[in-house]
Parts: sequence; structure tokens; C-alpha cells
Amino acid sequence: MKHTIVRKKVAIITLLLGLFASNTVYAQSTPKFAVIPLTLSENVSLPLGNEIVLDVKVYDPDLVSTVLGQWRGIEVAGHHNGILRLSISENVMAVVDAQSPHSQYLANTFVIDYEEASVKAVTDAFLSDYGKGVKAEDEGKGASVQETKVESYSAEVGAEIEAFVANYITEPSYIHSFSFASTVAKSKSGDCTEYAVLAAALARALAIPARVVIGTIIVDDGSTVEAIGHAWNEFWLDGRWWSIDAAMYGAESLNTFYLPSHILSNEGPGYALSLSKAVLNSPESITVVQKR
Repeated sequence: MKHTIVRKKVAIITLLLGLFASNTVYAQSTPKFAVIPLTLSENVSLPLGNEIVLDVKVYDPDLVSTVLGQWRGIEVAGHHNGILRLSISENVMAVVDAQSPHSQYLANTFVIDYEEASVKAVTDAFLSDYGKGVKAEDEGKGASVQETKVESYSAEVGAEIEAFVANYITEPSYIHSFSFASTVAKSKSGDCTEYAVLAAALARALAIPARVVIGTIIVDDGSTVEAIGHAWNEFWLDGRWWSIDAAMYGAESLNTFYLPSHILSNEGPGYALSLSKAVLNSPESITVVQKR
């Protein structure tokens, strides 16, 4: 009971912090509070190419430059008067912890609470639908899913988790602030943050290191483009981090560019502090100055 009360208080504190993140299932309309002002320079037309050059207005350019340095596929050219000039490709890949993912990304936590009964039920459902290949190697040895070595998983498992979570959440909604994985497992509802925490919980339940990344997604459908506050995942598979985005599942035909602001590092009762860092690092406005 006490644990539940603490969670409710924390959820109330983070209500406003969570509003910047939106559901980006593209069939849904985009809430105005989640949109980041984006303009195109006169020489830039749609559709955008595979790489774009941006001027991004941020609160602390030096801090944001350091954050972006954790990803390959983003190059910061410099900054002036609070405007970062950077190039970004469609295939952004994390390089931080590239040799050995930290054990925290396997932990059962306050936010990614995969040991709760509701998440265990989701894990069982996933294994029933997709898990024959996941379990096959270890069943003959009598090993549990949690005992499976990380190296035994291929990137295909990440794609299966992405598809499963995309279909599991049947009620996309913007009314949530920042729900825990067990809450999402029961409600089957939420925006991009809920997709991300549930996907992370499912991955960790299968002994796959997983983390939640918060930032901005630029979505180009060929005739319109917008920048939206967003959350997605990175899974450690095949010896590197792979981007996983269940909220954008089925939108592969769109041009999408991911601009990270923060890896959710605090998953305990003080996770609001981690969210506040993401908000602080988020763009105030974006201008596309060149496409390549």
C-alpha cells in the first residue's frame, strides 16, 4: 500500500514533465503541446533525403553537444548564440557503452518493473506468440529465459518485441503522464513513453539489456514534416545497441530522424529528475538548413 502511494505521488509530480512526450503512431493526430517548432530554409524542399543539416536552438549548447556525442550518425559542427549546427542521418546508432552494457539495463526497477505479475503475463504472451525461436536453444538445457546469455539473441528478437508491443497497446492515448511498465501491461494504453517502458520491460524479462531514450523525432511524409517530443528504446543485440520504436511500428515508409536528449538513467522513485534533464536538453526550435 505504501509503495502504491509513493508511486502515485511521483506520478503527480511528473505530470507536467511528461507532457512533452507524445504518441507518434502516425495514424493518430499530434497533440499541439508535443510539437516542436520546425521550419525549412528556402532552399530545402520535401521530401528530405537520408541526411539533413539542422540549426537547433537549445538552452545549453555545450551540454547538448556532449549528450549527442554518445551517438554515431549525429555530427555537431559547432554553435553560436544558442544555436547548434548539426547533421543527422536516418541511421543513428548509439556508441556509448558499446563494449559492455551496464547491468542497470537488465535491472527490475521502479519504472521498468518486469517482475510484476502484469508484466510477467505480457512476457508469457510474447513467448507464446513469438518465443519458440527465443527459447529453443535453452529448452534442451533446462535453462530459463532469464538465464539465456545476451549474446544468443539476434536483432530479429528486437523486431519481434517492437511488433508485439505495437499490437499489444490497443488504446493509444495522450492522457497519460509517465506510466510504469506494470501499469501499461494492465491498461494497454498510453503514448510513446508507455510503448517504450513496456518494450524495455519485456526485453529485460528476456535478459536483453534495454533502455529508454527520450528526445525528438522528425517525421517527413513527403508533403509535410514536423518535429515531435518522443521516446523510444535501445536494445543490446548482436554486440551493439539497436534502436527500437514500437510507437512508430508500421510507419517504415516515412522519413524519420531521431534526435536524442537523454537516456533515462534514473528509473527509481526519483525518475522525475531524469525526465527534467530530457526536458532541459530538448530543442526549443529546429530549422532544416540543408538536405543531402
